[in-house]
Amino acid sequence: MSQTRTLLLLRHAEAEATRPGFRDRDRRLSDRGNEQAAAVGQTIRTAAWPVDRVLCSPAVRVQETVAGLDLAEEVEVEVVESLFDAGSDSMLELIRMLPADVRCALLVGHAPGVPGVLHELVDPATADPAAWSVVADRFPPATLAVLTVGDWSRLEGARLVLATVH
Repeated sequence: MSQTRTLLLLRHAEAEATRPGFRDRDRRLSDRGNEQAAAVGQTIRTAAWPVDRVLCSPAVRVQETVAGLDLAEEVEVEVVESLFDAGSDSMLELIRMLPADVRCALLVGHAPGVPGVLHELVDPATADPAAWSVVADRFPPATLAVLTVGDWSRLEGARLVLATVH
């Protein structure tokens, strides 16, 4: 019998506009983005999701989002170079490779990959209706979607239990 796991999908918080002479991956969080990251972190801590592992893009705005979550120091954060421009298939492969002892994983990245993972895994008919209404047609910055899944290797039976935009 497989143990239920929790997968948190987070699109990075609001970033500043592109600056002349700077690469897209160097964009920082806006002031609002910093506030959003703190609010997402508060949501995670209040709900007491036991995040064991964070998979995140190397982009500055993603790194600042992860730092702003203020997760426990013992949470393992893995910066995955390929997540910067990854599509949902690449993200799903990373999730499937998570070790069995990880109970709760947080993937922090970009659109369209992060919302793509959600839409590939979740059947709207089994999703929490209120949560689905939040992410069915949009996934703006600082959107957090919480899914329950079976084994990481198969990701069968994913169910959306919460979605919120900060």
